[in-house]
Amino acid sequence: MSAPDERDLLLRMLENQRTGLRNALLGLTEEQARARPSASELSLSALVKHVTQGERVNVAGRIGGRPHAVETDPQAGWMAGFTVAADETVEVLLRRWAEVARETEEVVRAEPDLDRVVPLADDVARWMPAGTVFTVRWMLLHQIEEQARHAGHADVIRESIDGKGAWQLEAEAQGIAAPGWR
Repeated sequence: MSAPDERDLLLRMLENQRTGLRNALLGLTEEQARARPSASELSLSALVKHVTQGERVNVAGRIGGRPHAVETDPQAGWMAGFTVAADETVEVLLRRWAEVARETEEVVRAEPDLDRVVPLADDVARWMPAGTVFTVRWMLLHQIEEQARHAGHADVIRESIDGKGAWQLEAEAQGIAAPGWR
């Protein structure tokens, strides 16, 4: 058995972070998924919408050059990514995120060179670490970083709703009995 290649590892790490955030929604009602029970202005639904938008723009748009993923007004698009519309149920948001995940895999698998420099507009690059060379690899690692940040954010929101933590939710997602966990 051979070791997975770098693309496999990057995609697997990205999916691990998606799973953590998805798990935070397990067993919640629409009302709970939209609740803001912590100091954060965001709900779990808003986090899912935000990470979906960010992944699509960064991977399909910036890395893959797919025009349907490029925002005409990045600032307005970024702000809209935090607002969940009435018809954006958890099911709708998760389905949209799954579609973006499939597109991400297509883009990453088709990319011939992880060291290729990805051009970023100045209004985007200014939010990134100074002096960074934005390669495909860097962009993917940044996407993993963003997903991990928001998966942790989701953990806090979920624990504020009903006390369930990430490991308990992971056990539930896998159908593993977790005696002694609240």
